[in-house]
Amino acid sequence: MGSAGVLERLLQKKEAHRQPRTPGSAGRRRGQAIAEQVSRQWLPRKSVQVLRPVPLTALCLGNKRIFEKPCMTPSQTIRVRAPASSANLGPGFDTLALALGCYLECKLIPAEQGFSVRVTGEEKAGIPSDETNLIWRSFLRLSGDSAPRGALLEIANAIPVGKGLGSSAAAIVAGLALANEWGRLGKSRQELIQFATEIEGHPDNVAAAVLGGFVVNCQAEDGRVIAMQHRLETAMEIVLTVPDAPLATSAARAALPSEFSRQDAVFNVQRAALLVAALGNGRADLIREAMRDRLHQPYRAPLIPGLQEALQMQDVSGLLGVALSGAGPSVVAFCSGNTKKIEDAIAACFRAKGVPARARVLPVDEAGVIAERIAE
Repeated sequence: MGSAGVLERLLQKKEAHRQPRTPGSAGRRRGQAIAEQVSRQWLPRKSVQVLRPVPLTALCLGNKRIFEKPCMTPSQTIRVRAPASSANLGPGFDTLALALGCYLECKLIPAEQGFSVRVTGEEKAGIPSDETNLIWRSFLRLSGDSAPRGALLEIANAIPVGKGLGSSAAAIVAGLALANEWGRLGKSRQELIQFATEIEGHPDNVAAAVLGGFVVNCQAEDGRVIAMQHRLETAMEIVLTVPDAPLATSAARAALPSEFSRQDAVFNVQRAALLVAALGNGRADLIREAMRDRLHQPYRAPLIPGLQEALQMQDVSGLLGVALSGAGPSVVAFCSGNTKKIEDAIAACFRAKGVPARARVLPVDEAGVIAERIAE
């Protein structure tokens, strides 16, 4: 063979090496099957229109997977938990509140279109299952244009509604926390308290629901809310008693006088300050006196049969102090033990007046509202 022929064959071999290697018919069928399987597993239905067969070598290289999961919009399901709260605690009218380990939990799940609410839980009665739902209205107030076009709001509620345990505050805080996490708005807890106060009208319950723990708050003349979590150094348990007696917050507010004497005002200021100091310094022996009140409990007691007897209870071992929870009718008791006997004694005050009541022990919630993204 001449030199020209040898050179021609060498060029043909070089050109052959440049061409991609393609599998045989069996390899092509296998590559196509894998590509179709991957497309069904990872790609949204609307994205799968025409998918070319991909050679097997484009999917795998040895044992290393090089066909990665396509970029998809991550799940936007948001889960939130907000605690119940007991406000006033005796002398701290519209100032003091304690977050309790009883919760409103909800999830916001995006949908193609439309809005629906699913309510479950032992305290689901009275919670709207349409767009008037307070959680949803609070969500929309903060989310604005970033709200989903369609959504399912799942609610599991354990907070008694209309019983003075901050159920509306928990709903507002939950809605705002959902919006904050949904839109990645980055609002601080203090900002959430401000937004929630504008909706609720007063800051005590919403501040406790956002921050958790024992909270002291006030509202400046310009409307700005100042709220601080105060450390609890007193070892105690909380007994919550819920009488089956309806009491609207508006009626409880209407029972209060428009003016108070200087003597009564000083009485409450002294005891509110003492309660904060006693709880922060482990002085359980001062709590009974510190929880006395002259500004709201004496005026609301006639509206709740059995309340006066519960507030005056003193001869039960382990009982540190008793207070009306918020506007009522629930009652919260601070205890150093003997909780079963205290539960029975407080519930008996209401039952003696013909009012059914249930009591249980609750922990203090220290975390406040919690929001997280979950994969569905």
